[in-house]
Amino acid sequence: MTASRRQMILAESARLFSERGMSATTIREIADAVGLNSGTLYHYFNSKDAIVSEILRNFLTDLVGSYANVLAGVETARHRVGLMVRVSLEVADKHPYATEIYQNEFENLGALPEYAEIAGAVESSHRAWLEVVDEGVRNGEFNSGINTFEFQRMMRECVFQSVRWHRDTLAADIESITATVTSVFLDGFAPARTGSADPTPAPTRTQPAREPAPVAVPEPDSSAGELDDLRTEMDELRSDMRAMRSLMESLSKSHIANGGTAAEG
Repeated sequence: MTASRRQMILAESARLFSERGMSATTIREIADAVGLNSGTLYHYFNSKDAIVSEILRNFLTDLVGSYANVLAGVETARHRVGLMVRVSLEVADKHPYATEIYQNEFENLGALPEYAEIAGAVESSHRAWLEVVDEGVRNGEFNSGINTFEFQRMMRECVFQSVRWHRDTLAADIESITATVTSVFLDGFAPARTGSADPTPAPTRTQPAREPAPVAVPEPDSSAGELDDLRTEMDELRSDMRAMRSLMESLSKSHIANGGTAAEG
């Protein structure tokens, strides 16, 4: 009963710490989450720091042990990198929210009374990743032109960031995450080369090529002569209208002059 209650406290604390942060979570909130009063909870853990330390220690102990099993194998480096990804996700699923707590509270972990043990386990886990990647380079499986330390750090951080993204469905997503991360980091995202130094990528999601629309070639117009005649007639009409307008203006001026004289007489 005591062991199960202790595990319940660790599980609920991990959830609260990941959601609210260590500093914002109170002992009373943890006690309420597991159906205890604050005083009773202190029989199991004497502080929040002790709870956080045990959450991380349990997680890292399992992680380092799983990595050691991978390193002891005789498979290729590529296969073992895939195993490193898989066991990382499996251990993260076994210890819910431990990854998120470590990521969120990294700057504050140095204040924990058992930080030295935690830091040592973290360092061991990092060395395991680097050892597998270095071996792959030595064996000619991996690219020797890439910094192995940076490569393993990027890959490792991607794996544990994926835990946060897939927390609610992590157990079901382990296979797909492992396949995706391993493929992207070891094979790349570009299409496979076919021997050409600079292959032309195959078109994707493009509209099918269209034949150019035929250009209509106008046939000789039999009415061209009629159009010329019409233009000539229009020009003549405009000339006649200008002449008529000039005549009307002259008559209007003459009428005004004559009419004005008659009116005054």
